[in-house]
Amino acid sequence: MRSHTNLIRRARSHRNRYRPSRWDPSIPEEYRVPIAQWLLRLLCNIRVDIDEWDADRIIRAVGLEQDKLKDLNHPKAIDAMRKRLVGLERQPRKQTGALYSNLTLLSDLIGLSYIEKELLAFAALLHVSRALADCLDGLRVSFATSVSEVLATAFEAEQHDLRYALRTEGVLSTAGLIYLDRTADTASDVLCLLDGLDNSLLTEAEGEAHLFSEYFQASPPPRHPLTAFPHLKDEITILNRLFCGVQERPQGVNILLYGASGTGKTEFVRAFVEASGAQLFQIAHEVEAARLNEKHFRFRCYQLAQKLLTKKTKCLILFDEVEDVFPDEYIPFFGRARASGRYKAWTNTELESNPTPAFWLCNGIQQIDPAFLRRFTYAIEFRTPPRAVRHAMLEQVFNHTAVRPAWIDQAAKNRYVTPALIEQVGKVVNLTRDEEATVLEDVAERMLRRNLEILGHPTEYLHRPRERSLTYRIDVLNPNQDLSVLTAGLRIRPNARLCLYGPPGTGKTAFAHHLAEQVDKPMLQKAASDILSCWVGETEKNLASMFKEAQHEGAVLFLDEADSFLQERVAAVRSWEVTKVNELLKQMEQFDGLFICATNLMERLDSAVLRRFDLKIRFGYVKAEQVTQLFFDVLTLIGSDDESPRQDETVIRRLSKLQMLTPGDFSTIVRQSRALGIRYDSHRLLSALEAEAEAKMRGGRSVRGFAR
Repeated sequence: MRSHTNLIRRARSHRNRYRPSRWDPSIPEEYRVPIAQWLLRLLCNIRVDIDEWDADRIIRAVGLEQDKLKDLNHPKAIDAMRKRLVGLERQPRKQTGALYSNLTLLSDLIGLSYIEKELLAFAALLHVSRALADCLDGLRVSFATSVSEVLATAFEAEQHDLRYALRTEGVLSTAGLIYLDRTADTASDVLCLLDGLDNSLLTEAEGEAHLFSEYFQASPPPRHPLTAFPHLKDEITILNRLFCGVQERPQGVNILLYGASGTGKTEFVRAFVEASGAQLFQIAHEVEAARLNEKHFRFRCYQLAQKLLTKKTKCLILFDEVEDVFPDEYIPFFGRARASGRYKAWTNTELESNPTPAFWLCNGIQQIDPAFLRRFTYAIEFRTPPRAVRHAMLEQVFNHTAVRPAWIDQAAKNRYVTPALIEQVGKVVNLTRDEEATVLEDVAERMLRRNLEILGHPTEYLHRPRERSLTYRIDVLNPNQDLSVLTAGLRIRPNARLCLYGPPGTGKTAFAHHLAEQVDKPMLQKAASDILSCWVGETEKNLASMFKEAQHEGAVLFLDEADSFLQERVAAVRSWEVTKVNELLKQMEQFDGLFICATNLMERLDSAVLRRFDLKIRFGYVKAEQVTQLFFDVLTLIGSDDESPRQDETVIRRLSKLQMLTPGDFSTIVRQSRALGIRYDSHRLLSALEAEAEAKMRGGRSVRGFAR
């Protein structure tokens, strides 16, 4: 069996390998006396097991190197140490140096007793005195279970005073300054100081802000005023009411802000606090990797800020990126488990008793235990701002550039263009020396596209608008409702559920987009591929998210290929085929806005679904006179030199015989002409239309109920 001494040596070797801060430095003169007193009191009262090498270091630290002692437990050595201790204690102990001046400053802020200041001094000097660490590691008593006894001996104090100072609800613990790690491998690691605090306390500080700058600091001013967040006006109203009495110091006020990265959470908090006339302090989040391994490091920074800011009136705390405070844990073979619930009682107390109101920010809340979530006073989900707000932000960023309003209109349509992304692109564009609009727009477009691709978001609308095949004309559609009357009504109150049905190409999608423009709302278009999932329950989640997104954007929601979701439930053979219809029905009932569905297969829709649509509008094939109108529109668009077709009776007669054509067929032929580089004349155009009509008839692609 290995001896106790060998175990100590192994532990000490392990510590020296991983704790480089424990080298034997040159201790400043003002700290030699307290270190020597602590060492001598311990060595005179508690036996130690220390090898000759470490004993020599301890002997030098207490000032007995001239006595040439070897065994610290020898009566001669103990007698020499007692005489040295008596001599030191006869001298008045001078508390000079940066350590004691900083402890005085800290005591003035949070109120520390003599024992509490002595504990902080001991813990700080333990990090720089190798001799003090070796002495603790060599004690024949377990420091982990006898902390108060050992420290009472070192300080010549009462044990109950040490226990009181180290209690969980004490100042040192609640401020996050000191905690006990009773599972530590070595005795000198049991008494844990907030990481880095030893350096802060031992360095001359210019004031409290400088002393604790590693843990929290005044937050920078906002880059945008609160008026830049008009989409959050309701949330601002609630926060104003909540913080109107901030000077009264209400306890347990915590606001949770969550949402995708770059959506403006931090900037919103800074703008709100500035507008409210308060001061904002931010918990450090740019932390060294080594510190992130310490348990609850940032939580302890938060505790310190809460304790130090107690006496300040009208201030708030910003606790950003709290994912590391409520971390996920991955357990092999069992997947992810919530780790945020391990210390529920302690965390709950922090959320219920904090004297300074705090904003907690994170990107996701899935890993946060429900017991914590329900203790937040108010929660705000941040999504990408609506199109109008994105447009205003883009205008502000590109205000002094040559970027054209049309490009800004186009870029603002992409709902994944976040405020942070707009800021990044704006910086680069403003640094671009070339002032030509097309160059600036190309740079901005490329940056937006690359960033969105990296994040896995669609890059829709991030391109120059394509040349339209045909000018949109509502008079060439063939619906069973007066679309002009419908459009006028929806301009007044854009709230309805419409089902557009009919053969492909009859203008359903084009009319939905036209309607969105007429009611001055953005269009949120979804297809089956965006919603359907192979995972059970995921389709229902996607449907709910779709409606939530449209509500947030204030958009017209257009669901294409609606028959994929709304099929007759009687014919369903799987449970999820029923639940997705049920989910869509529920969301339709709750949606406060304009919802449009389009389908080519009306006969497949569930009867309960059909009943919930305010209007069911059939789009049929174009009539003979509409075919003629579209024919001449296309000739004009493609620049045909043929000037005689209006008087050509053969052309008119052949046009009158065409059936089952749609506006989409004419657009297809325009694209054919451009792709081939051929300028169609009237006869070639007519032949192409006849081929389209014949293909439909021959392929049996007519939709029952819509043939003329």
